[in-house]
Formats: sequence, structure tokens, C-alpha cells
Amino acid sequence: MGKKLLLLYLSLPLLVLSSCGGEASTATFNRMSKNQFVTIGSVPFEGPLLYEMSQVWVGPDAELGRLVVEKIAEAIEGGDEIEGRWIGMQHATLATTLANSEVDIAMGVFGITEARKELVAFSEPYYTSQLVLVINPTHRDARPNSLDGLEVGVREGTAVEELVKQQFGGSTIVPFKNLDDAILALRRAEIGAVIDDQYMAAFALDTVPGAGHLEIVPEVVGTVDTAVAVQKKDTRLLGMINEVIARVKSEDLYSQWLQEEAEAQLAQVQERHPERLERDRQAVLPRRVVIQVSKDNNNDFDIYRMANLTFTLTDEKSGQSYDSSRIDFKGSTGSASLTLQPGSYKLMVRKMNNWSPGIVVVQPSDPERLTIKIRLQRGGQVRMTRS
Repeated sequence: MGKKLLLLYLSLPLLVLSSCGGEASTATFNRMSKNQFVTIGSVPFEGPLLYEMSQVWVGPDAELGRLVVEKIAEAIEGGDEIEGRWIGMQHATLATTLANSEVDIAMGVFGITEARKELVAFSEPYYTSQLVLVINPTHRDARPNSLDGLEVGVREGTAVEELVKQQFGGSTIVPFKNLDDAILALRRAEIGAVIDDQYMAAFALDTVPGAGHLEIVPEVVGTVDTAVAVQKKDTRLLGMINEVIARVKSEDLYSQWLQEEAEAQLAQVQERHPERLERDRQAVLPRRVVIQVSKDNNNDFDIYRMANLTFTLTDEKSGQSYDSSRIDFKGSTGSASLTLQPGSYKLMVRKMNNWSPGIVVVQPSDPERLTIKIRLQRGGQVRMTRS
């Protein structure tokens, strides 16, 4: 990506800048011109869309912020040296901080809500956040239609929290300062699910330690439009920002930035859910088990005595028994078959005094057809192999 915007943590009391009278747009531009920087209020823990790395804010929203700052600099006489300075805040206070002129603009996965519209003015949306359900299948294999009674984690003070409260009224909504904290709580099975932006969810599941078994359920449960916010009277600034957003949309820049940052990561994490379901399906999928019996030439047992008998396989866990088809000989090899689910089975021939050559293990990783070969060897020894 291009030039990154510098991270700057400033104490809010030092940022309180009152308007000098006149229209807010004039006051805001005068302030930016005097300070030679644009203060951007945001929340620093929203990877991969916006996050801090080595004291630099990166991600698609940081790229958009860079273009906005460049546009502002072009409009200010002598503004070539103007830079963007990101101020780390909390979602719950971002709109109020902007309305009080403590920052020049607010952005960074900042969702449009009716309550925020009462305080600030929003640009045209530049990104629609698609919300997904994150689960811990070893604790609870939840789905969007089964969240009643569950504790659902969200980022505190966000438009996501507001939407989830409205849409999932039967759940207990648990707010967290950031998504990583919610994912850690889900990993510890302290909550039943998490709902957030799909790219942010994938980023967290890929980077939070011990979250490798958590999954994204492949269904969008809601959407939130995100935009850049300014003070209500900053109409000139809002128009400039909308020009930038129009360019970003026409050139499909945001999608390109996402492709660079997050698409591969999202696709990889999304695979966890179907792969686990396939493993679960394979774990109970019945296998066709073919049992073959033959003997060495120096073994004197009359193997044809086994013709038309059956093998019995008894599940060592449940005690359930299953009988094969009758043993049919072709040449000196007898064969029989039956269908078994994965498990461990004791193999025997009841009509030969419950003679048992050993244990047959059908594994979840086995193919749909499994062959067990019994070879009677010299001295009464028996060898069983599988293929």
C-alpha cells in the first residue's frame, strides 16, 4: 500500500479546540491550517480494516484516510506539509468527541446509526460491513437461529452492538473493549458466540493465540454501513470527503485494498467450518468393509469349512453386533462384507466356537471401502492386514 498515516495518542483535554466563531467549516479549516495536521478520531484495534503496526496505522481505512488528508491539503493554502494524525479512542465516545471539535473527522469502521446522526454528519458510505457469527464448536455449535439464551459477544459502543441487540433480543449481549477480548472469552467458553465484521473476525481468528479451532459460520447475519463523520456544520469538508469516496468507489479502490490485506485470510479462515463439518460427516459415514480369509499352503486347516458361515463384528463401545454376508469362496479365498460406522469391533465366527482372529478398527479417515485380509499361517498363527 501507499504512504501510511502516523499513529498519535494525545490526551483529549489538550485537543479541545473551540471554534473561533463563524461557520464550523471555516473554523475547522483554520484549525487544520494553523496546526498543519488533520486529527482523525478512530479506534485502533480493528484489523485488518484499520490497525496499528509499528506506530503506523495500516489497512484499507488508513488508505482512505490518506486520500482524505491529501484532498484537504490541496484545499488549504500552503497545505503541502499537512499530515494526518490518528487519535486512538473508544467507539462510545467517538461521535461526542467529534461534535465537541476535539478531532477534525472520525472514521475507521465507524458505523452509521440514527443516534450518531443526531450528533454528527456522515459522508456517503464507503464500506458495508457484513456481520458473521463466530463459534467455538467444541463448546457450542451455534447457528444464527439458535442464539436465544446464549451470551453473544460484541465490540462495546459500536453500531454492531446496536444491531445485535435489536436483531437478537433473545440473547444476552456481552460488550467487550475490542474483538480480541471477545474471541478470547469465546475460546475459554465464557460466552456462546461472537458477532462482528467478517474480515475482522477472520483476522482475529488467524492472529489470536489458541483460536485455531474457532469458526465463522458462512451466513451473513446483518450489515452495517460505514462512513466518515464530520461536525454537522462542516458542509464544505463533507463535500470534499464525498468527492474522495466517489473516486474510491468509481476506481474500486477499497476492494483492491481489501484484496491486498484480507481476502486470502478470510477465505482461509472460512474453510474451517466446512472442513470440520466434513470431518464430522466422515466420522459417522458407514464404510463398506470387505473381509477376506485365506491360508498358507503349509497350514492344514480345511478353510472351506468356513463357506456360507458369517463373520460377526461386535462394537467394543456399545456392544452392538453386526453380521456379514455369507462367506463365499472364489478359489482359495473366501469373502464376505458388511457396512460399519467408524469404531473398534471384535471380529469372530460364531459357528466356529466364537473363533476370533482379532480386532477390526474402522477409522474416520478410512475410504468408503475398506478391505480386511485374514491369513491363516503355519502353527495356528493368524495375520490380519487392512487396505
